[in-house]
Amino acid sequence: MKKPEEDLTPVTTRGGDDGRSGLIDGSRRFKDDMLFEALGFIDESQVAIGCCRNSVIRQGEQRDGVKPLPRLVKQLESTQYLMLTAGGVMACPVTAPPGPTQPVITEEDISRIDGYIEWWRDRTELEPRFFIAGDTLCGAEFDRARTVVRRAERAVVAVVRHQGLEEQKRVSRFLNRLSDWMFILARWADMELADTVD
Repeated sequence: MKKPEEDLTPVTTRGGDDGRSGLIDGSRRFKDDMLFEALGFIDESQVAIGCCRNSVIRQGEQRDGVKPLPRLVKQLESTQYLMLTAGGVMACPVTAPPGPTQPVITEEDISRIDGYIEWWRDRTELEPRFFIAGDTLCGAEFDRARTVVRRAERAVVAVVRHQGLEEQKRVSRFLNRLSDWMFILARWADMELADTVD
């Protein structure tokens, strides 16, 4: 039988036992640093969007008449990868000069979300009122993702106000657009999938 030390994977390095964690450049900060707060919420957002994607897949298995579902699954998966990139941007040190291997959220990435917003808004009836979540499970997943993304945005804004990096400002704008898209998708799901048994 192996000793416990021999069973450890690279994930379990014990390097964080002192309450600190590392950034891309190898520097270390305490885990309650505002930057790690932002990174954690970005990670939560990626997971929340993954739950949305899984819910959409399950809805697609139950229905044949809602054609946008495969399109939405691809868009959500692509967005999850962008969330990983956003986390990489935030984890880059302040003093690191932009380079070809440094992660970046581009203007094109933001425009892509704008395109998603426009496409889905054209197919969704948005009433001028407040909404409560829960008309459909899928819609509730999107509403939950919206709130998590908003929390990530607030945390990123706090970092931007402290550090002021242009690359991080784009992450803030990206998250702002993303939460708007999640809101539209929640309304679309409640409208189109309301008669599906979750």
